Amino acid sequence: MGVYLRKDRRNGRSEFWIDVDWRTQGIPRIQRSTRTSKKTLAQAMMRTLEALRDAGRRDLLALIAKGRLSMADAHDMWQKDRDALEHVAARRDSPSLGSLGDEWFAALESPATISPRTRRSLTKKSVARYRLSFKTILAALPKGRDATLNDLTQGFIAEYRHARKQAGVTGASVNRDLAALQSFFRWLEETKHFEIPHLKFVRERETSGRERWLNSDEIAALKECTPVDWWLLFELLIYTGLRIGEAQALRWGDVHLRDGFLSVREYGDKRLKSETSRRDVPLPDALAARLAEHAARVPAGIGDPVFPGQLGDYWSAHRVFVRATKAAKLENVRIHDLRHTFGVHAAQAGVPLPRLQKLMGHATSNMTMRYAAHAPTSYFAEDAARIAASVEGSRGEEHAARAELARKAFKIA
Repeated sequence: MGVYLRKDRRNGRSEFWIDVDWRTQGIPRIQRSTRTSKKTLAQAMMRTLEALRDAGRRDLLALIAKGRLSMADAHDMWQKDRDALEHVAARRDSPSLGSLGDEWFAALESPATISPRTRRSLTKKSVARYRLSFKTILAALPKGRDATLNDLTQGFIAEYRHARKQAGVTGASVNRDLAALQSFFRWLEETKHFEIPHLKFVRERETSGRERWLNSDEIAALKECTPVDWWLLFELLIYTGLRIGEAQALRWGDVHLRDGFLSVREYGDKRLKSETSRRDVPLPDALAARLAEHAARVPAGIGDPVFPGQLGDYWSAHRVFVRATKAAKLENVRIHDLRHTFGVHAAQAGVPLPRLQKLMGHATSNMTMRYAAHAPTSYFAEDAARIAASVEGSRGEEHAARAELARKAFKIA
């Protein structure tokens, strides 16, 4: 009881905590960190709690006990500006999720906010994804933006998951929503020092990945319905397997038209998915020629974007692509499927999977193995003959087997 030193398991720092039990006086037990390693300051906070108790401020002590008001803030305002303390207490007594969400997103968009996973500031796309998930969760609550933390119960989480699945939403999308809610809770706990309900976030089963890709006829139909100014971007995805973000981040210094390849690198807030995403990708001659024509129409300095203006904006590209696929009557197609289209056609052309992994910038071979089913079977007999010859230790038999295969292929009697 009282003031004591305790090590924080999350960051390893030692902080003073206060533990007081005045429940016989109608005050919830307070057991919270002072967020300071200075004993004199912690003892001063303890005296402030006692002053609040003696003044009959059970409301403020209850907020501190619940984590809605930090001891440091309460102590500072009690000493300097008690009117400000009253205003803060009124807001934090029952804060709406909408107002808390606004604060959260302002923090997420700050360059000072670092992702605990990547140790870097969040990208605009990540924040946009969190916004979409949070908006969807608020829409599912009866009170919407006016709902409070008390409305986020275990029962609500279960009902939300069920309703989303019934609506045909994929497991991956549901999991993104739950991840956003967990991130929101973590921010409330670590930054606002709120007492957060301990909820279980059961993840949905996710599929191994989409299998949608376009055949040559579908590609031709998509080209026919895509505005001319936009087709080069979509064509680049099909012929190189770049992610849309990688393509839109390209600078002309990355495009080596004479040597027939382009380099994938990071620029500013355009982040690579992983270190293996840094790579060189070959360009077909026809695509290189069209890029050269494009360079004559736009600023093409080394640091200039290959796709300037709206061409470099994901959501603009998304809208154009959706309209084009509808006009072409292509069903269940997304921009990312153009990358899958490259992977499937490369596998069908006989590109070895290790090489395909490098070309697509996959972090693991498991990600590339999805295209193994599209590898041609025309080499199976030859591969079997080579394996058998190696096992039996006979190169002569291997040559004979290959000769027989050649006679069959060219119908030699």
